[in-house]
Amino acid sequence: MRYVGSSVIKAIGMAALFCAVMLAQDQPAGRPPSGPLKVCSVKNPQPCATAPRPIARAQAEYSDKARKKKISGTVVLEGTVGTDGHTHDIRVLQPLGYGLDEQAVKALRQWTFEPGTKDGQPVPVSLDIEMDFRIR
Repeated sequence: MRYVGSSVIKAIGMAALFCAVMLAQDQPAGRPPSGPLKVCSVKNPQPCATAPRPIARAQAEYSDKARKKKISGTVVLEGTVGTDGHTHDIRVLQPLGYGLDEQAVKALRQWTFEPGTKDGQPVPVSLDIEMDFRIR
């Protein structure tokens, strides 16, 4: 094993610091991050946005396979509510299976929202949505 001198380690550290400063300068001050924001909360400080408000919700339908097996539970989805009030980039965080995940995604695609805002302007906001499936 070869020993690396402290001057080499310092040079590597300085190069990393220089790169970090240069990357930070590429972000204009006062502009929100390019990706979707999270909803403001104690656990999620600035930059953040107000929560989108659902205007219309489509009910998720049971799949035949889940109904036959009498499956109940919750599918957790993650998606982005765009400035257009529609959901984008939906993915399943907690699946239930038996076709219910697909039904939950299909229903969420039909939801409409009043977009979330930052400084009074609509912005894309990342949300987690729970869809419950209960046999009645």
